[in-house]
Amino acid sequence: MVAITVVLAAVLYVWAASFLEQGDTSPFAQFTSSKNSGGDYYVTVVKVSTKYDLEAFSYFLKDSTGTTSEFGEIAMQNLSGNVVGIDVSYDATCDESCDDDLQTRSDAVDDDSGSVYAVTFNDNDRDGKLSAGDKFTARGSGHSSDGPAQDDWSLEVKFDNTGDVIGSKRLG
Repeated sequence: MVAITVVLAAVLYVWAASFLEQGDTSPFAQFTSSKNSGGDYYVTVVKVSTKYDLEAFSYFLKDSTGTTSEFGEIAMQNLSGNVVGIDVSYDATCDESCDDDLQTRSDAVDDDSGSVYAVTFNDNDRDGKLSAGDKFTARGSGHSSDGPAQDDWSLEVKFDNTGDVIGSKRLG
């Protein structure tokens, strides 16, 4: 009788534990890609299953062999004194409380031809979340760009909370 009670208690414990929160689940995203005559590739967010703040995402620009050419955080952030991010729309959402270092970084990313910052991000609806209509620009080589991106390269977006790639799009 005791053995049956122990087994039953163990089964109930496992069953109840399955209802406990398992942490963040990764969203999934869909993208489209296009190229302009100036050498830029646009990767536009079509859909994201669940909206999270931009701070929850990072990006990877990969060449045709899958080797990472550039990666980093999407949102403008100061991580322990290290200013990171590629959001060129940061200034559009700023008021007097905005961080000058983040603004300077956003301007540098926006003004670069691609030789330093190969990828930019524009939060088109200014909601601070990865959402439909937002756009990445991967700079290639052309009359208005001097970046490394080429046809058959890809842009991947990773959900930092789980480490899962939530979407990827081939450039071109």
